[in-house]
Amino acid sequence: MPVVAILMVAAAVVTALGQIQASKAAQASAKYQSAVARNNQILAQRAAADATARGAQEAKQHLRQTAMLIGKQRTTLAANGVLVDTGSALDITADTAATGQLEALQIKNNAAREALGFETQGMNFQAESTLSLMKAKSEQKALPFTVGATLLGGAASAYGAAK
Repeated sequence: MPVVAILMVAAAVVTALGQIQASKAAQASAKYQSAVARNNQILAQRAAADATARGAQEAKQHLRQTAMLIGKQRTTLAANGVLVDTGSALDITADTAATGQLEALQIKNNAAREALGFETQGMNFQAESTLSLMKAKSEQKALPFTVGATLLGGAASAYGAAK
């Protein structure tokens, strides 16, 4: 067998080994990216839960503040000799209560929107994780064909050089 043919076979083998290493590195990278995306998904889910909990807590705090304001209004009205459970005095405290409820609902709604943003991020991270795993599997399945084609091409070249 001529030296050129031997070198062609050796080059094909070295190229195939390089392809194997590159494939393994690509698989490891894809698996790592998948793990990072899964971790990001978990963090996004935690952030969504935190946003919801903070919204609920802020709404409760706002309702407490509204109740305190109503108490101050009633105290001030009563100190000025106004009957607090009738007429305009009742309207004032009822309006304050209704406004407080509306604002508490708005606080919860804002928190829900924030949580939805985090949940959407989490879904995107989940999809990214799945895609990365698919890339790793695809790389693994393609490897025998890539290496086989390289070795066959090298063998064909060597055969042609040996003639």
